[in-house]
Amino acid sequence: MKKQLIATAILLGLTGIAAAQTVVTVNGTKIDSKEVDNQVAVLVQESQNQIQDSPELRKSITNRLITRTLLIQAAKKQNLDKDSEYLNALSKAEAEAKRLGDDKKPGFKEEWAFFKDNLLTQAYLANVVKNNPVKPEDVRNAYNDMVKYYSGTQEVQLGEILTRDANTANKAIAQLKAKKSFATVAKEYTIDPAGRENGGIPKGYVAIKDLQESAPPVFNAIKDLKKGQYTTTPVQGNGNIYAVFYINDKRNVKLPTQKEMEPILSRRMQSASMARAIDQLYKSASIK
Repeated sequence: MKKQLIATAILLGLTGIAAAQTVVTVNGTKIDSKEVDNQVAVLVQESQNQIQDSPELRKSITNRLITRTLLIQAAKKQNLDKDSEYLNALSKAEAEAKRLGDDKKPGFKEEWAFFKDNLLTQAYLANVVKNNPVKPEDVRNAYNDMVKYYSGTQEVQLGEILTRDANTANKAIAQLKAKKSFATVAKEYTIDPAGRENGGIPKGYVAIKDLQESAPPVFNAIKDLKKGQYTTTPVQGNGNIYAVFYINDKRNVKLPTQKEMEPILSRRMQSASMARAIDQLYKSASIK
């Protein structure tokens, strides 16, 4: 159970256990710097120092803690903390913790307090979904919109070689110009473990229109490439990562059937309902 609590803490933040400077006040509830410090420490440790403490990280964590606080407040306002299903889930979790001896371990009190609050946020979001059921006609309309959106567009099986510097990426490009296969070059130069296994070419396809929306630098680099062509200059990604992209295949977008997409579209709509509910909590909140 301890591992589960820590993993969840990475996403939503730990409850502060010592007095510290107030970072922000949410509807009168104070979030202090100790809570932020705790989560920073967990993230750094769990990432094996791949994630470093920074002002941007602290801002992101603070925003997550604000959201979490709003959800807890809203859940209590609806008396979900007294709901039988919530209390039953707590009882089962507590019994399991005692069975495993977790309740005797240092820090359990704080972890348990966090677990209770986290479960309460889940109860609130589940209640939002329950009160905003997805209708079959909504799913059908969403699927039709998706068909229109991708109509006449293409998707690619996109190979990539990831390197830590532009010089290495240029070496890979030189090997491609020397007529070596992309898979051979990828296995030699890419830093991506999966890429070394599959020759830098995944089985799946990505819609070019999706790249245009989510990754403009990649879209601009590959939009005019034909099957078998590659980028002749390194494409810089986040940080000091440089990529070489290759079009292994290019075809018209193939969409799943409506029946295949129904569970995915339903989940997207449920997520949208939760996002709207959270947005409304922010609009009505006093955050100082």
